Amino acid sequence: MELATWDRGPILERIPQFMTYKVFPKRAGDAWVYVTVGASLADSSANGSEFFVMSPVADDVHSETLAMVSDFNSFEAHRLTVGSVMNIGRPWMPTSMMDHLLVSLPYPYGPELEWASPEAGGARFLWLLPIYKSEADFIRSETLEDFESLLDAAAVNVLDPNRSSMV
Repeated sequence: MELATWDRGPILERIPQFMTYKVFPKRAGDAWVYVTVGASLADSSANGSEFFVMSPVADDVHSETLAMVSDFNSFEAHRLTVGSVMNIGRPWMPTSMMDHLLVSLPYPYGPELEWASPEAGGARFLWLLPIYKSEADFIRSETLEDFESLLDAAAVNVLDPNRSSMV
């Protein structure tokens, strides 16, 4: 694991303690994981949110994405929760057509990762899953559960930046 903080733009003005870390894959083919530390401090409620994104490759764009999402989430009117969908205005990776993020439970790591211990601040960890605009529209018109069922039924490789759209 190494520090990979995005220090451009307004993020450090809004959340001075903000950092991102890059977690190395354990084995070839496993995910690179980029995770925030300090994003939860912008939320005055008891338990704020930290975010993570998984990727097949290391790329600074993921630190930028986490900074953008954390900055957006720091405004009370824009709080992200499970099921929120966010248009990031660009592909999540240079080779991908997915330009939206679904805020999800940390399914790849199980329920143990969802909540930090009270001693560690009690933040909630949420997964940012890249999705297509058509999938974002589907979630908005149907339900999050319907979309998750499609992903499960197709056994989608969430690390594939060019996976097919589910809808």
